[in-house]
Amino acid sequence: MNLDEILRRRIDRHHLGRARAGDVVAAARRIGGLHAQVASSALASATLRLTAAPELDDALYRRRSLVRTWAARGTLHLLPAADLPLWVAAMSTRTRETTGSWLKYHGVTEAQMRDIIAAVPDVLGGTPLTREELADAIVTATGHEELHEPLRQGFGAILKPLAFRGLLCSGPPRGRHVTFVAPRAWLGDWLPVPTEEAVDQLVLRHLDAYGPADAAEFARWFDLKPALAKKSFARLADRLRAVGDEGFLPVDAPDGGGEDTVLLLPAFDPYVVGSLRRLDRVSSGPKSAVSRPQGWISPTLVVNGRIEGVWELADGHPVVTPFQPLPAAVRCALPEGAVVR
Repeated sequence: MNLDEILRRRIDRHHLGRARAGDVVAAARRIGGLHAQVASSALASATLRLTAAPELDDALYRRRSLVRTWAARGTLHLLPAADLPLWVAAMSTRTRETTGSWLKYHGVTEAQMRDIIAAVPDVLGGTPLTREELADAIVTATGHEELHEPLRQGFGAILKPLAFRGLLCSGPPRGRHVTFVAPRAWLGDWLPVPTEEAVDQLVLRHLDAYGPADAAEFARWFDLKPALAKKSFARLADRLRAVGDEGFLPVDAPDGGGEDTVLLLPAFDPYVVGSLRRLDRVSSGPKSAVSRPQGWISPTLVVNGRIEGVWELADGHPVVTPFQPLPAAVRCALPEGAVVR
């Protein structure tokens, strides 16, 4: 399988080719979650993979078939609610957010973090609490008045270890305010999933959508300890097949790619996020144009799986900045109203 075939295959497996996902839950499961740091990008990424725009609020807060929480790389994602036990089992292996320099940077001690983790099951249930209400409840339960500021900061860093343990996820917004709920009260209780089983399942799903890849690439994408990724690949040896020097695919994963595709992917689209470590091969332009400061991932022009430019909206129309001159066929395949610089 050459690189062109690999990229076309990834486009197909991401439901960005002819075969779209049956629903938003299936799309989120296939690609390891919809990146949800920017709500509009999550909706755009989901819509591209479906035949019609999904009602994300309905899936998140009424049917509760999706859940919004911190997952891979400690980033907000929309995940299938039924898969949360898998993610919790794998994410709970993280230790960075409970020890050392990370805590010092965020103004919390190890003892305070332990107290927060111990207090949350007693103060958070199925009734949504705003960030401020949750902070007040934790401070009251722990007696740590000095935690008010760290718990209220906008990016929610101190709340991530709680999400990784399955103690917290997003509830429905209250006006402009985000809220939080306890997943087991909000979604229903679940039996713990063994960690190794969870990691293995997520490895197989990742390879199906983003592969071929190796243990190091999965560890980087997930932000998992490399040793845990290596052990998982070893356990899965009889369920994987090597693809040249590119890495591995599940033995039952389909080969090859589909038809030509010309796509304008939104900022933070999972296809692009999953390609960041390989931009020297996947993109014809500079990495700095795609992966920008402060973790911003640009909207991109993707042709047959290759990142061939970036774009932005101007007066309601996409303005495309290609990395190199575009063939006439690609220009013709762009959405109506698109402008090429």
